[in-house]
Amino acid sequence: MMASISTATSPSIAGGAPAPGGEDRLPLKVCLGFGVGSIGVAILLNTITTFFPVLMTTVLGQSAALAGLLLTVSKLYDVLADLLIGMASDRTQSRWGRRRPYLLAGAVIASFSFLMIFMPPPLTDGWLTVYMGVALVIYSTGYSLFAVPYIAMAGEMTDGYHERTRLLSFRSFFAAIGQLIGAAGTAGLIEYMGGGSHGYAAMGAAAAAIIFTTMVLTFAGTGGARRRDVPPRTHLPKAGQIRSLLSNRPFTILMGAKITQYVAISTVATTKLLFFLNVLNIGYVGLINATFAQYVVQAASVPVWAIISRRIGKKPAYLIAILMLGAAYGSWIFATPGVSMVEIWIRGALQGIAAAGTTLISISMLPDVMEYDRRLTGNAREGVFSSIYAMLEKLSFAIGPGLVGLMLSLAGYVATTKGALVAQSPATIAALYAGASGIPAILALVSFVIMLFYRLDDKMLGETVRVD
Repeated sequence: MMASISTATSPSIAGGAPAPGGEDRLPLKVCLGFGVGSIGVAILLNTITTFFPVLMTTVLGQSAALAGLLLTVSKLYDVLADLLIGMASDRTQSRWGRRRPYLLAGAVIASFSFLMIFMPPPLTDGWLTVYMGVALVIYSTGYSLFAVPYIAMAGEMTDGYHERTRLLSFRSFFAAIGQLIGAAGTAGLIEYMGGGSHGYAAMGAAAAAIIFTTMVLTFAGTGGARRRDVPPRTHLPKAGQIRSLLSNRPFTILMGAKITQYVAISTVATTKLLFFLNVLNIGYVGLINATFAQYVVQAASVPVWAIISRRIGKKPAYLIAILMLGAAYGSWIFATPGVSMVEIWIRGALQGIAAAGTTLISISMLPDVMEYDRRLTGNAREGVFSSIYAMLEKLSFAIGPGLVGLMLSLAGYVATTKGALVAQSPATIAALYAGASGIPAILALVSFVIMLFYRLDDKMLGETVRVD
């Protein structure tokens, strides 16, 4: 049985102007309301990945291996949380719809977790490890409660092949702003507050306030968006559902490409600040400049990629963006101590252009594979698809920190306290180059090869009919 469609205020959708190609155009206020929440999501993801290892190794005196292990374990917990939340949101019935109650719960829990992580009480090493482990589980729960239903909503708000790209361009634009805040803004605040525990505490409090505010704005701003009412019986038996999902070839190819990209991104994010501090000797100032250039250009590039995607197709545009991303990652292998800020800006800008394309186009392909599944099976399983997407994202982001932590531990990385820096060994420097450049560039090329096998486009989608 197919899910029925409803809106809280139907005229807000039905009254939208037609988009090019005859698709119904979503109202601007709905797109803005949906997109602004990605600021909070981006801050959640990027700040923890970038600053937690540095907090642990340069402020709290813990090993890089422990920091990586804690992040990895929390991401593995996230795998189960994502799946359960996705399935639950598919079946939830409330006056706010299936997805929105989870957005509100995620906003509260996620923002609280930031206060715990970046304002830890004075504890001995053993208790500090337990405390951070619990705090990261709470963080992961809050992130999943918001992110999984949030992704699923995009597949319900419009059926337009290109209108989905337009809707998700707002998400990508605001995500770039969130990434700018979560990297350059937070680094600047830490530096301004003198670094150390006081700097990280101030940053955590400010980030928590932004996370809560933007996520609540999305909860409120999507009240009038179209949604799918939960059908009485849409879920296959578990084994059959798994086989059905795996038989969706466009979905499995898209996920394969995203896994390699996410491992690359998490490896870079975990390594970058340590690379800037210990190899290039440009520290927080370098991070601020690189991320500012990257995310300003990324935000500006989003509408350009939306136009390119419409004109040449999603797959060709995506392949171009992936190649650019690999080139941007590879360029850091040539960076040496004394690198100029102009070079930092150029590399940041190139990465921003590429990241805008890979982020926007890949996330706009996800609702396409959801619709492909609905046409084939008659089931509305956006929550399951989005939970698997988020689950694989978390698994990938677990691999990056764990890999970097292991590499640095084996290379003999020396941990410090109170933000102090010491000369690292040649083996450690080589490991930092590998994490910041070599490994991510190779993974980007692997994702390019995987996407060559992707075939789903608007024509194939239009011709897909259910075969009973």
